[in-house]
Amino acid sequence: MVIDVDSYERAIELAGELSAAPGAGGKPIHEWLELRPFLTMPPTVTE
Repeated sequence: MVIDVDSYERAIELAGELSAAPGAGGKPIHEWLELRPFLTMPPTVTE
């Protein structure tokens, strides 16, 4: 799943909400999630 957010802190917040989503029987799924940058600007090379 790719979610576009404005900051790393917002990504952490949304990951926590997603992990706490109800699964079978209404219990939180507590799924492990990985956060990483995606489609960011490439680093610039200077001489």
